[in-house]
Formats: sequence, C-alpha cells, structure tokens
Amino acid sequence: MGLGTLLKKVFGAHDSEPGKKAEKLGEPIEYKGYQIFLQPRSLGGQFGVGGLIRKSVDGEIREHVLIRADQVPSREQCNEITLQKAKTVIDQLGEDLFKG
Repeated sequence: MGLGTLLKKVFGAHDSEPGKKAEKLGEPIEYKGYQIFLQPRSLGGQFGVGGLIRKSVDGEIREHVLIRADQVPSREQCNEITLQKAKTVIDQLGEDLFKG
C-alpha cells in the first residue's frame, strides 16, 4: 500500500460524499481562523500524532495533513500534542502551509 492510499484511509479521503468526511473528522478546534481536526493514529498500542488543518482562502477550502513521528501511550496525550503542534505550524507558516 502506498503512502497516498494510507493517508486516504487514515483521513477518510476515499469517501465520495463530502458530508461523510466531515463526520469522520469530528468537531474542529478553531485557532486564528483555521480549523484543526485531531486524528490520532493507532500504532500497535501507541498513538501517532496527526491531524488535519483546514482554512477557507478566497472562498476555497484548503487543507494540510499534519503527520508527525511522535508516538505516545494514550489518545488523550496524543490529542494534546497534536493540538500543540498544529498551533505551532499555523503560527510559524500561516497560509504558506498550503503552498506546494
């Protein structure tokens, strides 16, 4: 399985109906006009830090998949670290996050 396929499975991008994707993402956390969706990955008894950062730019929804190598033993701790890292990325990159 390729990385693209894995990311689609982890973040639900394989669904053809946009409403289903939003349901799977859960409730966003708003931060400086961005939406952060926490998406911890189950990794053999640990949880991998990851999520989705979304923002509407000029009427178009832009998304950035955030995946980090960090692994922690609890989902709650993973969510806290993911939120912290997502905020840091937003603070450092802003809308450049969606370039390239």
